[in-house]
Amino acid sequence: MCSNQNIVFDDYEDYLVNYLQGKPKLAVLLDYDGTLTPIVQHPDLAVIPPETKEVLEKLVKIPEIFVAIISGRNVLNVKTMVGIQNITFAGNHGLEVIYPDGSTYKHTLPKNFEEQVRVLVKQLEKTVVRDGAWIENKGASLTFHFRECPEEQRSQIETEAQKIIEEANFKVGKAHMALEARPKVDWNKGKVAILLLEKEYGSSWQNESKVIFVGDDTTDEDAISALKGNAASFRITKSCTVETQAEKLISSPEETLKILKLVEKIYRK
Repeated sequence: MCSNQNIVFDDYEDYLVNYLQGKPKLAVLLDYDGTLTPIVQHPDLAVIPPETKEVLEKLVKIPEIFVAIISGRNVLNVKTMVGIQNITFAGNHGLEVIYPDGSTYKHTLPKNFEEQVRVLVKQLEKTVVRDGAWIENKGASLTFHFRECPEEQRSQIETEAQKIIEEANFKVGKAHMALEARPKVDWNKGKVAILLLEKEYGSSWQNESKVIFVGDDTTDEDAISALKGNAASFRITKSCTVETQAEKLISSPEETLKILKLVEKIYRK
């Protein structure tokens, strides 16, 4: 067993069973890449496994359960990748939301944001888009990917790209061999998680529903921290020493599937 501040890998079944005792209303909030799917070479290859999709389809049909995906991807992209009705999708770390009824939420961006993005893309292309590195422009944010660069070059390219992003007046978020460039607005996965819960259950959502959150990245820590004390939170990691506010550590998207299957088992009784 690997433990970190009394957090233990895979020790979550009894914890969840106790947390969900009595089958209360439940919000299941999930990241996508690295949480529902493995981390892969290119975002287009991150297809949700059939068994995971099947369980999610079962969960959205249970009246007591609300399901939302909160992703760094463009919201239309993550909705297409998941391909399930009656799920709320938040994209670009919560800057945009699509609800099951088709209504949307878009967080206000700086007035000159499109020009800022254009300048940033041009500078990244000029300086660090090389040797397999590439830019994913997601509209409300962009991601600089360097996973396909030769291993010995990644550190230097990451350092150069981070400096460019910061000098362009964007917030930098670190992902799996990628850098997120986000607008300097006071909004993140934590704030959108609260927005979704308040929309679903009202301002006293803490008294109306239990919450499960699963994520694998530093950007997911915003949601984990915002929900602290009011959620069963899980952080996927291979490290025993990762800094996290999560209640439990799990090791892979396969463990996310086990959590979802356990929830489905509890609620279909």
